[in-house]
Amino acid sequence: MNPDIRGLLERIYLDGTTYFDADGRYLHKVPSSFSAQDLQALDAAGLPPNALSTTTHDEAVTRLRALAARIDLGKAADAFVTSLSSADLSWQSVLPAACLGLAMPAHEFLPMSESNPICRVCFHDARGPLDLTERALFRSIQGTGWGSYGPVEAVAALEFALADPAWLQPSEHDAWTFHGLLELLAGLPAGSRYSVARKQLKAAKLLSANTVYRCESTLEALSFISVIENAGHPGLVTAWTSAVERDQRPNTRVEVPAPLAWWSADDGINTAVVERLFGGIRKPATRPSAPVAVAAKPRRATAPRVAGRSLPGPVAAGDVYAVRLREDLWTAVYCHAVADDDGPERGLVEYLDVLTPVPVVPEQLEGVGYRDRRNGQRWQAWCTGLAKTTGVRRVAQGLVAPPHARKHEATRLRTGAKDLRYTADLHFDLSG
Repeated sequence: MNPDIRGLLERIYLDGTTYFDADGRYLHKVPSSFSAQDLQALDAAGLPPNALSTTTHDEAVTRLRALAARIDLGKAADAFVTSLSSADLSWQSVLPAACLGLAMPAHEFLPMSESNPICRVCFHDARGPLDLTERALFRSIQGTGWGSYGPVEAVAALEFALADPAWLQPSEHDAWTFHGLLELLAGLPAGSRYSVARKQLKAAKLLSANTVYRCESTLEALSFISVIENAGHPGLVTAWTSAVERDQRPNTRVEVPAPLAWWSADDGINTAVVERLFGGIRKPATRPSAPVAVAAKPRRATAPRVAGRSLPGPVAAGDVYAVRLREDLWTAVYCHAVADDDGPERGLVEYLDVLTPVPVVPEQLEGVGYRDRRNGQRWQAWCTGLAKTTGVRRVAQGLVAPPHARKHEATRLRTGAKDLRYTADLHFDLSG
C-alpha cells in the first residue's frame, strides 16, 4: 500500500471517530481537515472511506472460487515470502485466500445458530456489511492469519492482488527469512504450543513488523495453509475444514483458531506442503545483508499539529483539560478534586458541554455547564494520566466548578485519560 494512502487511512480508521448512521450502519468519520485531493487520492487507489460490501453469501462464495482458480500458487507463495521482510504485509493474505477459495465447496448459507447469523461452513457474517477499505488497511498493517475471516474478505484480498501487476519476487534476504522461520519452528522444544512459538519468533526479530500480533498472524497463516497443522485438525491444503471445525479450541484460554490452536512442536512441519508451495525458494548459502530501506515519500499519518501546550503543574481541582476526540474535534473535562491517597495521581473529572475544532480557551468556558450522558445520567470518574497523555492538555486552572441541578454521589469509577476520547461517545453525538 502506498505510504501516503496508508497515512490517510490511518487518520480515518486509527485516529478517528466511529458512529452509527440513520440506517444503523457502523461508519468512520472522515475528518473535516481532509482536502478534496485527499479523498480523490483514496478513490483513485480504490480505497474510499466506508466502502461497505453489499456482497451476499452466495455471491461471495461463487466469486471466491472463481478468483482462486485464477491464482498461480507459486506466485502467491513468492508474494507470501516477500511479505515477511521486504514487501507490504498485505501480500501475506494472498496465498491463504487462494487456498480458502480452492478448498471451499459450493454451499448454502447455514447459520451457526438462530442467534448467530455467521455461516457455519465459511464464516460469512450476515449481520452487516464489511468495510473493505478498513480491512485493506489492516491487511497492510498486520498481515492476516485467515483463521476466522469469511469469503468477502478473501475476495477483496484476491481482487486487489490481481489488479496489481507488480507481484514481487523474493529477494535472497526474504528467502533467508522464510527458511529461518521454518528452522525456528522445527527447533522448538518438544510440546511447545503456539504461544511459545510466537514468543520465540518475536525474540528472533525475523519479521519486518515485529509485533506480537504480527507474529501470531504469521503462525496462523502458516497453519491455515497446512505448513504447521495437527493430524486431527488439518490446514486447508491438506483437507477442507468448515468454519465450525476451524472455530474449535482445546479450551477457553486458547485465542487462536484451528489448526494452530491444536498444533504443537510435536506435530512438526509438513515438509511435503512446504515443498509443494515453496519448493522454488531455496535458502541462501550465507546470510544476505538486509535490504537498505528506501526512504518513503513523506506522509502525514497523524493529525495536523494543533498550536499550544498544556499548562504546567500538578493536577489540581479547578483544572480544565481539553480532550482530543479526532483531529478536527475536541471536548473538555472539569477536574473537581484530586485523590489524596498513595495511589497514582487521579483527578475527579466530568465532561463539559463543549465541542470545538481546536482546544477550547478559557474565554470559551464562561457559562459552560456539564454534559450528562445521553441517557440523562450524571457522570464523574477518577481519571489517571491527565498530565501525561497525548491528546489531553490542560487549558485552564483555578476555575470555579459550574453548578449542576443534581448532586452527584461519591463514585469509585476509574478511567484513564486515554479513554476519555472513547467514553465521550456516551455523552455526545459525534456523527456530525
